[in-house]
Amino acid sequence: MNQNEVFLQWTGKRKPHWDSGDCHILQTTWPHPNQTLTFSHRSRPEISNQLLIGTDHQVMAWLLANGYQQSFDCIYLDPPYLSDNKYYAQLKIEIDSGVESIKQQVFHDDGYRDQSAYLQHLYQTASMARELLSEQGSLFAHLDWHSSHYVKVMLDEIFTPHRFINEIVWCYGGGSGTRSHFHRKHDVILWYSRGADYIFNPQYRPYSPGTLQRGLTRVKGDRYRLDSRGALLQDWWSDIPKILSPTAVNNWKFPTQKPVELLERIIKSATLESSLVGDFYAGSGTTAEACERLGRPWVISDNNIYAIQTSLHRLVRSNSNSFVLGTVDGKPDARGKLSVKTEIIPQLFGNEYTVTLQSYQPNDRRVASLSWLDFWELGCMEENQFISMVQAVPVKRGQDLPLSLTFRIDQTQKTPLNNLAVQAWDIQGGLVRQPLVWPDQQ
Repeated sequence: MNQNEVFLQWTGKRKPHWDSGDCHILQTTWPHPNQTLTFSHRSRPEISNQLLIGTDHQVMAWLLANGYQQSFDCIYLDPPYLSDNKYYAQLKIEIDSGVESIKQQVFHDDGYRDQSAYLQHLYQTASMARELLSEQGSLFAHLDWHSSHYVKVMLDEIFTPHRFINEIVWCYGGGSGTRSHFHRKHDVILWYSRGADYIFNPQYRPYSPGTLQRGLTRVKGDRYRLDSRGALLQDWWSDIPKILSPTAVNNWKFPTQKPVELLERIIKSATLESSLVGDFYAGSGTTAEACERLGRPWVISDNNIYAIQTSLHRLVRSNSNSFVLGTVDGKPDARGKLSVKTEIIPQLFGNEYTVTLQSYQPNDRRVASLSWLDFWELGCMEENQFISMVQAVPVKRGQDLPLSLTFRIDQTQKTPLNNLAVQAWDIQGGLVRQPLVWPDQQ
């Protein structure tokens, strides 16, 4: 058998095929959480980071049709696992009538009932990922016991067995009520490269206290000494815990959220500082935050508006570099009606402008309350695109939201007040955008 004679077969298998659609830029975000800014129309640098709304296939097809072929040095995929589960985001907020529990379905994994469709979908996803990868690029597919054995054979078919690098086992703790089998407490990350000359930066872990105490020379002689960087990391990762605490600041209340340390390790292992990183099942935006920490450009996407909103909120709170929000799959639905108060405060060297949210009425049957808002943004409209300049975010998701923002305008620039607008995001997904009206315009 030669290296190309490995195949996975399923009912209805067909060759991957894709057609590209259009991508529309909805907004550009310059994260300045809870700050007082001076607005200016000075030229801004080009933005490479992208948060895109759309399915993995839609976004990847658009990228392939728009100059991104062989551009990514690292692609991380965390698809559904064939788990046959419904996944919910759960939050508690306070409204006038008391504490309200929010249970928002994020996605439904159909499990083995639609196994052929699942495999066909991932077959196309992995094939497109290979086309996006550079010759030194790597794919990391994050799975568990439900589907990893199928996907391993599929990736052997697409990349060939010779491009398989590692099966990384991520072990974690946490409770389990089952008494019918051993507790399932690990995921599998399959690492494949596009070419033979792939990027790999060895990673190290600290030595155990016992190893540091006794050293190696006592056992193996003077030729063997402890490496100052630590012990070379193996393919068994048990030092990165799952996010289990509901009160943790880094818990975004998003199902399937992965620790940012896990993504940092993967990205550090397989990229250079200039490497472009992709994630087309973005979820809560962990990959983008890891890239921001490491200084890597990124493109992430998801077809769920709550995932997009969570990623945007997370990037703003972490004071990330600027990024664009685009869509290949329609615009987010308008969620309600916002009441806003504006105020002009004269100052010695120009005016200050204050914007205060007064009320929010969702379109559905929920009672009117500003507590339904996840976060909000203040900016201006430029050619039907919202430019988000400053954002009001809570200390932790679901907690009290700042209701006022203040800004100034550069007196040397002409920034018309009638171009300014607010944009607020509903905690259940979706937004409402409203132009600002000032006292002298009323």
